Amino acid sequence: MVIRNVCMTSLPGDVLRDEAQWESLFSDVGGMTYHTRRSLTASAPGISPIVLVHGFGMSGGYLMPTAKRLAAKCAAVYVPDLPGHGKSDTPESPLNMLGLANALIDWLDAMDIAQADLVGHSMGCQIASDVSVRFPTRVRRLALIGPTVDPSHRNIRAQLPRALYACTFERPGLLLHFMADYWRMGTRLWPEAIAMLNYPIEEKLSCIEQPVLLIRGQRDKLAPQRWLDQASQMTGAERVVTIPNWGHNVIYSAPDAVVAELWSFLG
Repeated sequence: MVIRNVCMTSLPGDVLRDEAQWESLFSDVGGMTYHTRRSLTASAPGISPIVLVHGFGMSGGYLMPTAKRLAAKCAAVYVPDLPGHGKSDTPESPLNMLGLANALIDWLDAMDIAQADLVGHSMGCQIASDVSVRFPTRVRRLALIGPTVDPSHRNIRAQLPRALYACTFERPGLLLHFMADYWRMGTRLWPEAIAMLNYPIEEKLSCIEQPVLLIRGQRDKLAPQRWLDQASQMTGAERVVTIPNWGHNVIYSAPDAVVAELWSFLG
């Protein structure tokens, strides 16, 4: 069951000339309510639905600058809040990466999406990669933006200063998304961080069969160029792209540059 809610408006400072309209959906998925931002755009012929998968502790809100630009190119775009995030229900126990990947598959079923292009950001790359490997027929193409976690720095002590450094190269509005979403997560941030750090994404990358695009921000210390070059070898990626000047959340801070690469790959 899908319940339509209010139509969403543009983010401040993010007005597009031919912007598609959006709606907020609340769907029953296995007895839980999932929240989804969905464009009201019909996909052009040959264009698959595009699903954006958010990162650690976040909702899909910060992905909207990129999502809106993709929808403006005549693509059906979906931005779900995974369980425990944003406006979706919270499960009794925090989900690890396998649990979140299963939740994404359940959501695809509820949305009646047989096959999609997945765009993962940060921890969302772990989830999207897992789905791509275990359910290969459900994913046509896979874009990974700032994939975590770099296997050579798989611990909090290494990751935290890199995250703080990368945050200095983001647009200021991102802070509002962090504050709202991390406050909503509360104490569940810690078990999700442990699950993210313990997930061996490199084992999944070497098993991916779909075409892959890799993107990072130039100042992204969480996903350094060395790591993306390794990931490229594992996946046989079609392209490895570095967006100049920006940090880890390049999908929020440089949406025009990101969408130019995504559309070349997905369109």
